[in-house]
Amino acid sequence: MNAIACRVLVLLVAASPAFAQPPTPAEAAVLQRARAFIAQGNCPAATARPAAPPAVFTDATVREATYHRILIEGCGRRSQRNYLALVLPDGSGRLVETLAGTTVTDPVLQRDAMQAAVAAARVAAPNCQQVRPGSADFEGTDSEPTATRRTRPWAETWVFEACGALVAVPMRFTPSAAGGTGFTASGARRLN
Repeated sequence: MNAIACRVLVLLVAASPAFAQPPTPAEAAVLQRARAFIAQGNCPAATARPAAPPAVFTDATVREATYHRILIEGCGRRSQRNYLALVLPDGSGRLVETLAGTTVTDPVLQRDAMQAAVAAARVAAPNCQQVRPGSADFEGTDSEPTATRRTRPWAETWVFEACGALVAVPMRFTPSAAGGTGFTASGARRLN
């Protein structure tokens, strides 16, 4: 066997699921939650797997915080669910589902931008007080797919359910050189 064939074989064996690391407790909990989501749907053949490695967050109020993006595929459909796994100071765990979809906003930025997004959605559904987030999808090509801190502006579309109507809210995010990220929510439109 030549040297190139040996290297390919080593790469194939190393990439084999049999040699994969076992999931951490947080990863196992996230996958269990995603599988429960699948079980509620009409596609029992769907599968759940990490869409990216977990992102680690530093927060003084918790022992550990990791953000997990889980890809769900099956029955001709593909979606992404996102979860924040926390280990609290007392050692207990908590799993929080954040905005579904291909959003690249982290949970803190989602929280910060949510009020502006809901206000924009209410413009398109003025008589509705029950505006609930549905999904948030990244628009365009991600030029920073592994960035822990984004440096370039980006756009997303956040979709809300408002009294039976679906409302799309264009969101624009602009990182600041001084830290933080600015955002705008405008031009909401009804989808149905």
